[in-house]
Amino acid sequence: MRVSRSASQVLRELLPYITSGERKRAFFLLGLSVLMATSELGITGLVALLAATFSSPESVLQKLPTEWFPAGADVLLHDPRMLIIAILCAILGAICFRSILALVHQWQLSSFAEGTANHLRSQLITLYLQAPYLWVQRQGTSAILFRLNASALLGNVLTTSLNIVSSLLMALTIMCGLLMASPLPSLVFFTILCLGGMFIINFTRKGIDIRSQAVFDSQRDLHGLEQKAVHGLREMRLYGREQWLIGAYARSLDGQLAAKKKQQLWARIPSASLEALGFATLLFVLLFLVLVQDASLVRISAIMGFLAAAAWRCLPLGNRLVDSFTILRSNMPYMVQVLNVLREKHELSEYLLPLKEASESRVSFRNDLRLHDIHYSYENDGQEALSGISFSLKPGLMFGLVGLSGAGKSTLVNILTGFLSPTQGSITVDGVALTRDNLRSWLNKIGYVSQSPYLLDATLAENIALSRYGEEIDRDRVLHCCRMAALDFVDDLSDGIDTMLGERGTRLSGGQAQRVAIARALYSEPELIIFDEATSALDAKNESAILETILGLRHKVTMVIIAHRLSTVENCDAIIWLENGGIHLMGKANEVLPKYSVRLELAGKSIAQ
Repeated sequence: MRVSRSASQVLRELLPYITSGERKRAFFLLGLSVLMATSELGITGLVALLAATFSSPESVLQKLPTEWFPAGADVLLHDPRMLIIAILCAILGAICFRSILALVHQWQLSSFAEGTANHLRSQLITLYLQAPYLWVQRQGTSAILFRLNASALLGNVLTTSLNIVSSLLMALTIMCGLLMASPLPSLVFFTILCLGGMFIINFTRKGIDIRSQAVFDSQRDLHGLEQKAVHGLREMRLYGREQWLIGAYARSLDGQLAAKKKQQLWARIPSASLEALGFATLLFVLLFLVLVQDASLVRISAIMGFLAAAAWRCLPLGNRLVDSFTILRSNMPYMVQVLNVLREKHELSEYLLPLKEASESRVSFRNDLRLHDIHYSYENDGQEALSGISFSLKPGLMFGLVGLSGAGKSTLVNILTGFLSPTQGSITVDGVALTRDNLRSWLNKIGYVSQSPYLLDATLAENIALSRYGEEIDRDRVLHCCRMAALDFVDDLSDGIDTMLGERGTRLSGGQAQRVAIARALYSEPELIIFDEATSALDAKNESAILETILGLRHKVTMVIIAHRLSTVENCDAIIWLENGGIHLMGKANEVLPKYSVRLELAGKSIAQ
């Protein structure tokens, strides 16, 4: 996606996301910038006065306003040497004052920029944690992480923007002082300088944008390859794609290097051009004074001294301006990405999941969980994933959910867990309809065991207590959950429940990881546990062990078990058979499973043929 918005447009779009407190700080920063600009003007004037005193002390002494000098300062009016010392002391004092202002300004600027950036970054991570599950899935892990990394540049962008404002104020103040001291030559000087600066910026802007977009694209490609290398390491190594990945990564690095070299080259063009423009402008003003105004040498010396002092202060400001402009343009592709996400947050506001459970919106699961005429269609999919689903779950019982691939099992589980909202129909818990307001209360009652549970690179205890992550771990409860989930390998671990499991639980077998997931589900004391293909990737021995663990939980907690294998659900109190998004058959295990077994055989023969 190319940058189609100017930097000013992007910054204006960021303004609504800045807190009122930070806006006040921004106005304070502008006030400091005005003071700094005034001090810069004073330094410029004093330097010009010093230069004039060196060149023609008598004329300076004659023009000094004697009424400004305090009593006892007459020596300054008669001895040029003392006047020079006084001017140098005044310059030193002005520089010290400006330096103090600059330090305060930088402190406040960092607080504003980083504070605002952190606020916006918090909004991004909050969005991903609250947003509808399907929306997050569509974004993709790589894109989400890339955007979060891009948001880290917000502070730099805001700092650069305020530096631009500060530099412009300083330049404007110096220009006003020059215009008051010598209107026409100063007007010529600044007109040429401003027009030339605008031409340089307009000339280089498109080139900077193109190269910045190229750097952005290359970094995004590199991020995608890094994701494949880290998260797809097993598959890449298994299929022998390491060499391809290394080659693709090297080519992307080369592309990024080429893009960065061109970007940095274009970034230096404005600064290099501005220096030449500044001295060319001084030359033009000198020619104007000599050829047009036929000014005397004394007048030329005074005016050129003042302009040279102004140029001495303005050229660094100009360089800082164009450098800041370049940085701002370079970061625009990243800011566009961040703004797109913030805009989507506004559009998704009515669908965001509350972070806290409202006390007045709690639900209880004592009688039944009912699904009534549930329909669901995925976006841009003409066929319904679920159609007319109606059934009820009673507390303390085991329910099996079976069906061929694509029957709608995963969609139904996502609706039960609140990850998806039905497009039609309702879900009630003890007669109370599930809504966005009480969904958090319902989720707190659910434990979930997936086919590939996510294990932290942390201790066994921290993994089991994930449902209370951030709180103090109840070690007695962890041990109790270990016993309930039949974690018979705990005593074999070097540090017991304090043993580090490694990235994605590399120290555990598949069956052990599943038991840890069951213990984790039990830690939150759920009223409903969903086993989503929890045994499909295990061998017969591990599956049997997990099933024994599940049967040990019978009548203690309500369970929904999704499985392909009949042995996994044959002990359930009731079976729900899904077919093409609808309920094909529902009843006791001995009524449903024999017929489902025939369906599996027919499906197997169909695939074989």
